[in-house]
Amino acid sequence: MRFIIPPTSIAWLNALLLLFSFVSNAQFNESDLGSDAISLRSKTSVFLAGQEDYSFEEIRNNPNLNFVPLSSLKENLGFTNDHYWMSFTLENPTDKYSQYYLETARPITDIVNLYLIDATGEVQKQYSGDKIPFAEKTIQHRKSIFDIALEPNQKLQAYIHLKSDGEVVMLPMNLYSENSFFRLTYKEQVFYGFFYGILILASIIYLFFFFALKDRAFIYYALYVLFIALMQFSLDGFFHQYFTPQGGWLSDRAVLLTAFISLFFFGKYGDIFLNLKKNSPVLHVANKAISAGIIIGTLILAAVPSLFKSCYPYANAIGILVLIHMISAIVTLKVKKEKVDIYFIIGVTFLISGFVVFILNNFNTIENSFFTSNGTKFGIGLEIIFLSISMSNRIRNLRMENEHNQLLALQRAEDMNEIKSSFLSNISHELRTPLNLIMGVATSLQENKEEENLEEKCKMILGSSKNLLGYIEDILDFTVIEKGDQELKEIPFDLKSTLNRVLNTQERKAISKDLAFASTISDKLPARIVGDKGKLVQILNHILDNAIKFTNQGGVYTQIDCKKINGKATISFTISDTGIGISKEKMSTIFESFTKKSFRDKREFSGLGLGLYIVKTYVDLQNGDVQFRNNHQQGTICELNLSFEIDEDIALVNEAQIIPSFDKKLGTTNVLLVEDNKMNQTVVKLLFKKNWGDVNLIIANHGKEALEILKTKSFDFILMDLQMPEMDGFETTSIIRSGNAQCPSDIPIIVLTADNTSATRKKIFELGANDLVTKPVNGPLLFSKINKHCFAKHSEKVA
Repeated sequence: MRFIIPPTSIAWLNALLLLFSFVSNAQFNESDLGSDAISLRSKTSVFLAGQEDYSFEEIRNNPNLNFVPLSSLKENLGFTNDHYWMSFTLENPTDKYSQYYLETARPITDIVNLYLIDATGEVQKQYSGDKIPFAEKTIQHRKSIFDIALEPNQKLQAYIHLKSDGEVVMLPMNLYSENSFFRLTYKEQVFYGFFYGILILASIIYLFFFFALKDRAFIYYALYVLFIALMQFSLDGFFHQYFTPQGGWLSDRAVLLTAFISLFFFGKYGDIFLNLKKNSPVLHVANKAISAGIIIGTLILAAVPSLFKSCYPYANAIGILVLIHMISAIVTLKVKKEKVDIYFIIGVTFLISGFVVFILNNFNTIENSFFTSNGTKFGIGLEIIFLSISMSNRIRNLRMENEHNQLLALQRAEDMNEIKSSFLSNISHELRTPLNLIMGVATSLQENKEEENLEEKCKMILGSSKNLLGYIEDILDFTVIEKGDQELKEIPFDLKSTLNRVLNTQERKAISKDLAFASTISDKLPARIVGDKGKLVQILNHILDNAIKFTNQGGVYTQIDCKKINGKATISFTISDTGIGISKEKMSTIFESFTKKSFRDKREFSGLGLGLYIVKTYVDLQNGDVQFRNNHQQGTICELNLSFEIDEDIALVNEAQIIPSFDKKLGTTNVLLVEDNKMNQTVVKLLFKKNWGDVNLIIANHGKEALEILKTKSFDFILMDLQMPEMDGFETTSIIRSGNAQCPSDIPIIVLTADNTSATRKKIFELGANDLVTKPVNGPLLFSKINKHCFAKHSEKVA
């Protein structure tokens, strides 16, 4: 059996082997260095001066100072900002000149000064530390290095003054021969070049991936790698050497700033990569809390110099919290059986191991050595390799997900094209059917003026017209919903009479199909509620229409219950039928637009397929709930829950049935109809002729004509259309109400329009119209509104 390894995996494997090889060499060379480096710790004594800043002369001339053997202390002195003085003696007993380099303290130590006193008492001074400009160091090296030259048989007394700003202080005190020091420097350059090269390369690559894929995990990872590299760059003394050679504020705070920023981006990266917002909201919030702690630490570092010392242990503690959080996140996701990339786990494990060693070394719990002081570099190097493999897996997954989404989008586009074609074909059929009937019957009536069964044929025309109007209203509702313009018109209305009208209408439809129709209404229903009556009627009509439409045998049953709490009524509608039911495949899409079964079932059922989409939208608009489920026996059960405020007003209104009751003493009533459509003009003429004979109806074809007529004649009220040529109803109404027309500015104006959108209603009432009646005009409703707004006007005139 052959296993084929992808080229990218081979490249990473080679890099991994190279790093392991170098680590092995570094460890071997370190033991080699042991024979070249001479430790002076056993020959050195130290004086802990605390916060007392002694001068060199005070230290030199005061024999009573308490110097203790340095070997009695650990090499790691922990977090401190105290002053330390060390003393030791160097002697060259040979007849040859000797050149040495002394390494002491860490590269980021603020002050490291060496004082050498020869036999004559002459003092040679050397300076190091990152508190001074790099060019002023005696030995311009990233480390705290001193040059010690010993003449034959020469003996020197040495003092070292050391001071840090709160960072961990270490005192290795290693003396190197010139050759061994240069060998060590060369090997360190190779190690650091390899280490920083990996980090910078990874940062740049994943920055490119972010701009290509727009996945935030890549930008957080790239920034984390960049700032972790800068933090190590600062710890190793390179930041002071190359970026801030003059020292100063940024040089002093470089380690802490880069540490805080790298921890912040590492936390963000882990949060996004593991999708904690979805997979573990608690840990997601915890990550935000840690991020807030990091920001606080950064602000303290920048703005509160007195707390600068405390920032070092604070940053280490935050680092521990970040690692604990990451471990908790991985464990939590594994317990939840969420998929976590194995290379991510391995990478984080190496990072944690390296940081644990580093932090333990900082807190002085383990001995200092080459491995412990560079533990983070080993951990970060291996972490970058494995996290990079993990990120390459993420790229592959994103690519596969993108390809999958493209396939879905293509499939959806094909489905939508098919659905649109079906919809256009269906709407053409559905609109032509009632139109054909209307035109055929109207033609028959025209050709045979003494037609038999006139009443029946008129009913056919009326029924087809209502169907046609219903389809048009569905399409208009759909367009309003798609634009997001739908809103509730919450007014008090009589609940029981509204429900009875809906149920009676639907019962007639059920009886025409020989179906049983039964309804049970709870006595707990309030008499009146506050809500959108029109939308409630639409919701119930659509649901009941569907139930009757998809039921061929049996019946449709409605149960209406109510619960009253704190002045609100929650009304529950349970509508069941014995129809064909809904398949599992269709159940998940029944509330979407253009998903009617008939699109692919050869018009087995009529309709446009918008009903349940409109139902769901209007129910959601009222913060209600609607669900469909299949009956265990046969058919479908719909459960609808809507909440309304209870209206305690007992004054019931049924405006659509009000009969006009004009006072005959008023004489002839003058009415101005502003309407451009000849058919609509005829409809209004017929309404007035049948219901109100004593009326003088004058017609204007547009707004300009109406204003001319108003100059010569007076009217009791105006019926105003909106969409007209020359001048529309909006502008005409505005001119009348502004007093710029030669007629009373308060003349009642009732708008007759086919546009019943909320925006139109709002606009016409803002302009000053008294009321609105939608087309087709409901006669009783129109006359009730004329009574309401115009009868009082006539009474005032008589008075």
